[in-house]
Amino acid sequence: MYSSTEIKELRTRNYWQKRELQRVACTIGLNLNTKTKLKGWWRIITVFFIATSCVALYPHLLMIKHAQGDIPLIAETSTTALQTTTALIKMAYMMLTQHKFRKLLQKVETHELLQDIEIFKTDMPIKASLKKEIIAIMDNNWKEMRGQLLFNVGTCVGVLCNYFFYALFKNLYHHLQGTPNYVHILPFTGYPMFLDKGMDSPYYVLDMFVGACSLIAAGMGAVSFQGSFLALCKHSCGLVQVLCLLLLRSTSPLVPKQQRVKYLHYCIVQHQRTLEYINEVNQLFKHILLSQFVHGLVIYGFVLFEMNYGLESDKVTFIRMIMYLAAALTGDCMHYVNGQFLVNELENIPLACYSCDWCHETDEFKMILKMIIMRSNKTFCLEISWFAVMSLATLMGVFKASGSYFVLLRDMNES
Repeated sequence: MYSSTEIKELRTRNYWQKRELQRVACTIGLNLNTKTKLKGWWRIITVFFIATSCVALYPHLLMIKHAQGDIPLIAETSTTALQTTTALIKMAYMMLTQHKFRKLLQKVETHELLQDIEIFKTDMPIKASLKKEIIAIMDNNWKEMRGQLLFNVGTCVGVLCNYFFYALFKNLYHHLQGTPNYVHILPFTGYPMFLDKGMDSPYYVLDMFVGACSLIAAGMGAVSFQGSFLALCKHSCGLVQVLCLLLLRSTSPLVPKQQRVKYLHYCIVQHQRTLEYINEVNQLFKHILLSQFVHGLVIYGFVLFEMNYGLESDKVTFIRMIMYLAAALTGDCMHYVNGQFLVNELENIPLACYSCDWCHETDEFKMILKMIIMRSNKTFCLEISWFAVMSLATLMGVFKASGSYFVLLRDMNES
């Protein structure tokens, strides 16, 4: 489909379309771009962030211990602890399966599955018009992917800056003012491990450093995982849309009548390749998405409770939770909504078969179309382990469960 020059230009353009994902991943030691001799050593950065983030969980436990029944403080501490834990699981998984992520993302950059379409290796007159339509479909998916990615990066960076600079400037202000018995705050909610050493000691810097590393790991780990899923899922949607286009154009006047059966055979081969690719994506994310699912069940209840509490007594917490909610919703929508989009596109394959002008074709042509329709009737969903699927219905279930947590926390606080 593409010439060698076009492939180079395509790869360069697609790399720049998702460059933010590559750079964010590199900040935490994940190489999602190309192979490098430093691949093994580069993982030391990921291990370092995982180790420091595990240490940073201890201040969360101390804060819960010192909260003494303060439900809003416990809720905020639990929120940040859950976010850190979930990000650590994702980072460890991506580090161990880095080669699989890189392999699939390279297929995305080069549109490898589209290059192998046999129709473009024939002399059919439809090739030129098909190529233009396919390029338009893929460009549209890439634009949607980039918009979602940039919004997710922006919301996550906003939350990180809010946590870090609020803690930094507040501590600096009280240090310069000489506030007596001031307990310095950490970037992520937690109780300082070395409070008795004082802010003038190097232990204060260690507290802040560990907290900052945990903050970076929680935010950038989430963006790297969600961004990788987004790129692979939107590319899968594009591949299915291309397949529907091929089927819809099977009876076009630009396809010679004597070659239409062979054209459908090429569509069947492309259908098989597309399903294999989607299944590969599904298997890569199937079990690790369980952490995202469980995290969502609990986190929205905590965030809504914090927003309700902050609206009454702490405007900083209220603003922070709005930003956190925007980042969390964006991340979940990148999973559930795009997963639903992919299911919807797969359901369009039988419709594309039926919509072509099959009435005046041969019996063999009609039989092949029936086979494609029958094969496409099998329901496919991106799975969350063995008990749930990536769909809007699942997302609504997460919101419903989180609403129950919110009501429970509110009642506990009022009592």
